[in-house]
Amino acid sequence: MMANRSFDHMLGFLYPGNVSPSGQPFGGLAGTESNPDSSGQPVTVFQIEPTAPSAYFMPGASAGQGYIATNSQLYANDSAPASAGQPATCQGFVANYAATLRWETNQQRPIVPGTREGDIMSCFTPQALPVLSTLAREYAVCDQWFASVPTETLPNRAFACAATSQGYMTNGNASFTVHSIFGLMTAHGLRWKIYGYIQDPLTRQCFPDTDQCPRLELRHIRRLPGRRGSRHAARVHVPRAQLGLGREQPACAL
Repeated sequence: MMANRSFDHMLGFLYPGNVSPSGQPFGGLAGTESNPDSSGQPVTVFQIEPTAPSAYFMPGASAGQGYIATNSQLYANDSAPASAGQPATCQGFVANYAATLRWETNQQRPIVPGTREGDIMSCFTPQALPVLSTLAREYAVCDQWFASVPTETLPNRAFACAATSQGYMTNGNASFTVHSIFGLMTAHGLRWKIYGYIQDPLTRQCFPDTDQCPRLELRHIRRLPGRRGSRHAARVHVPRAQLGLGREQPACAL
């Protein structure tokens, strides 16, 4: 799972013809998809080449992430859907990005010079993302996995970790009172760790069974220890008694 990046943006061009090597259909891009811009002209999806200027900063600024922005992207207006089950047209991405760029300019948010509203239709090639593309080919990709809440990061994080956002629709409340999967794992004798970067990850602060754990138990929550991090992650094991197996099995999370 990734935040602030769409499936098409990262993996839309993974397989030519959108068929995997094993013959399975893949929910990628045909390369003909388009969205109208703020003046009504179509902007067709295009590939980001690794040699393009500021390629790895594309689309150049943050896209709109809130509930209203998401509705605008999916239904081309702020108040849709009008009824339950209404299919999304997905024709509002460029127009909403234009509005977002204006807002971010007024707020003096960082924007890569030269960024245009049509840049939101940019998608990486597999050559531009060799590590991610190799992982996708060698393991598994869920190409029909959608956000639980059509809004910002923390409500979706809460659904991923606790199966509910307790009604929150914004990032304004980063601490939930519901227990998470980590507490459930602890109750069943399963070991777990949350890896951050150079400081404690936000997930640690979100739930009572992670944020309120005694200091002596903070060994469960560690900073990513430099080069040792990947080796440490490979050593995380699920107790054999929980699996009914004769030996412990490694558990790996990306």
